Amino acid sequence: MATIHFYFYLFGCFQHIVLFLLLSSGIRSLDCNHPVKCQQSRTVNIMKLLESMGPKTIPWQCFNKIQDFAFPIGNDTGSIKEDARATFGLMLEQINRIFWQNFTKAEWNMTVTEHLQTSLHQQLVQWEKCSVAETGKKATFKDVRMKLKLRKYFLRLDTFLKDEEYSSCAWEAVRHEIMGIQVVFLDQLLRTLQR
Repeated sequence: MATIHFYFYLFGCFQHIVLFLLLSSGIRSLDCNHPVKCQQSRTVNIMKLLESMGPKTIPWQCFNKIQDFAFPIGNDTGSIKEDARATFGLMLEQINRIFWQNFTKAEWNMTVTEHLQTSLHQQLVQWEKCSVAETGKKATFKDVRMKLKLRKYFLRLDTFLKDEEYSSCAWEAVRHEIMGIQVVFLDQLLRTLQR
């Protein structure tokens, strides 16, 4: 009987050690020496996770759910570093928020989905801390209309999911929309910030 208690004790100690290592590695990973380069690698990782969550293309039965969500920002947006910084932060925040909604009907690999949620959250936390550390203040929009346009865009995604009752097809449409933003726009913003 004493042996069993000893094993439970060891297992409990092991859990605490693992938890400590996970937390300390998360703190160490907040390296703010090269925030843009770090964000680029994290964005690539997020893209890979989004791709591996579900099918590469939208399933044929979902084609009638495809919409033009009218991403509001063109190629010229973010040429001003402050706007690029604020836009990147807002987009990370909104993408993170979307993937914490009700996706129980989505036919995704849940392990990958949970990893995506964790990665998005870590990326957002790092961006917020490192962005402020680099500039000494939180990024704000020079043009408030840009912020409103982005918020309306993400509201359209939210409304679509809600109207479609968070169906598998609705989630696939949103996932592919976010993948398009990841590939094109977030990368463009990060390149602007590197200049």
